[in-house]
Amino acid sequence: VKEESRPANAKPLRRLPLRRAFLKGIEIPTGEKLEYEIKYSRFPIYATVGIVTFENLGPAAPIPGLNIDFSPPSDPSFLHLRSSAVSKGILLAILGVDVRDRFENLVSLGDFSTRLSFDEIREGKKHRTQSGLFDQAEQQVKYLTTNLANPTAKPKIKNLPREEGMVSLLTAIYFVRLQKYKEGQTMVFPVSYDEENYTFEVRVGRTEKLKTECGKIRTVRLEPQLFGPGKFFNRKGEMTMWMSRDRLHVPLRLVAKTSSGTVTARLLNFRQNCQLAEMAEEELNEIK
Repeated sequence: VKEESRPANAKPLRRLPLRRAFLKGIEIPTGEKLEYEIKYSRFPIYATVGIVTFENLGPAAPIPGLNIDFSPPSDPSFLHLRSSAVSKGILLAILGVDVRDRFENLVSLGDFSTRLSFDEIREGKKHRTQSGLFDQAEQQVKYLTTNLANPTAKPKIKNLPREEGMVSLLTAIYFVRLQKYKEGQTMVFPVSYDEENYTFEVRVGRTEKLKTECGKIRTVRLEPQLFGPGKFFNRKGEMTMWMSRDRLHVPLRLVAKTSSGTVTARLLNFRQNCQLAEMAEEELNEIK
């Protein structure tokens, strides 16, 4: 939901209490790299369109190509996350669209809020970088966008209000993984991405078995409420995610359906390590 009130006829949310402080570290191991095959389908098209990768790089480090002056703290209480999107298949063969995007976030483990976001977008002739400085002192998110395809263009500046605990889109994916799920409840948290502020709602569904390369895996079904007027996607649609039912909550599959087609993301390298991280019995009971 964008910075707007919920509809008057909306059901009251059963909010999931959110975990925020991770100063002793997070369960997701440093060096974890998850690769997803992205497919698009709409009759008569069913094709692979790209690969998306997520990496936990560990302690903060310099970000290549950063378009603002920012020195990451040499402090283990800051986490460095990276994602990339690369086109393949029909996008290259038929449409001729070469996508090579990179997204990096520096995150404070004190409250798991984003401190810095950086996006480099390379899509066909488009090439731009965008930094977002999540300024705690001034309670602002300061965006600076540089058009590298047009060196004469002036950098674009936009400032937005910052909320406590606000995250960027990449950080949001890891933040959701770190929560203790409770069926029927909803995670609600503020997100700022690409010069816009939102409130994300992610509903926790039932436990389901999902067929994978490692056999049938017990998962928790999540339903991000990201489609509709004023939301992250301003059109009709629905999204479902299946997370491994262990303490790592690895996203195994995502399906997003809209009137223009269906996008599916499937984890490719789960086969390399089929061992799920064990959960304590009390954690298993919290999901039920």
